[in-house]
Amino acid sequence: MNDDTKRGKKREKNQRRLARKQGRQRSKQLKKIRNYAILGLVVFGIGYMLYGIFSAPQIGPIGSTHQHIDLLIHVDGQIIDLNQTQYAHQSNYAHLHQNETDVIHLHAINIPLSWFMDSLNIPITDSSLTLDGQTYNEDELNKLHIIINGEEIDDIEYVLQDEDKLLVLYGPENEEEIEEIIELIPDRARVVNARAPDENVGS
Repeated sequence: MNDDTKRGKKREKNQRRLARKQGRQRSKQLKKIRNYAILGLVVFGIGYMLYGIFSAPQIGPIGSTHQHIDLLIHVDGQIIDLNQTQYAHQSNYAHLHQNETDVIHLHAINIPLSWFMDSLNIPITDSSLTLDGQTYNEDELNKLHIIINGEEIDDIEYVLQDEDKLLVLYGPENEEEIEEIIELIPDRARVVNARAPDENVGS
């Protein structure tokens, strides 16, 4: 083997060694970048979760308030009969009473509408309502309306307030019909609030 051949093989060997070294360095760099990316995502996720926890209204402890709200749920042309055991006393934070299911009883502050509807097992989204396992989605003819004190809102996280008049309505966008249904909302929350405190004990 002549000297040129030896030198050529040595160069090839050195090049392969250099290539392996560079490959290892790139692998280390990629691994480091991946680790930093994962760490960044974890930190972001934790930060976002904490922001959600501390920026959103926190449901207060049971007993932090005692308020009442008028309620009517109207779906597909029918008033929903809430005077059933499946809807009564579903939570100690906020609930309906058997035989008094047109009034929400709040026993904690900062109860969002969506949370209360979930407690009744009638969950709502921005564009749907689910009742008895059937989901009613908005379409060309029907819309989900959330009406508080005669005004339509688009926030299902609305925090319920004392003596609100709440209508959850799935149906056509017919203003005259909506006005007629609004008139059906009961007006009993203020009556319940006016009762002697001992009459509302446990309610």
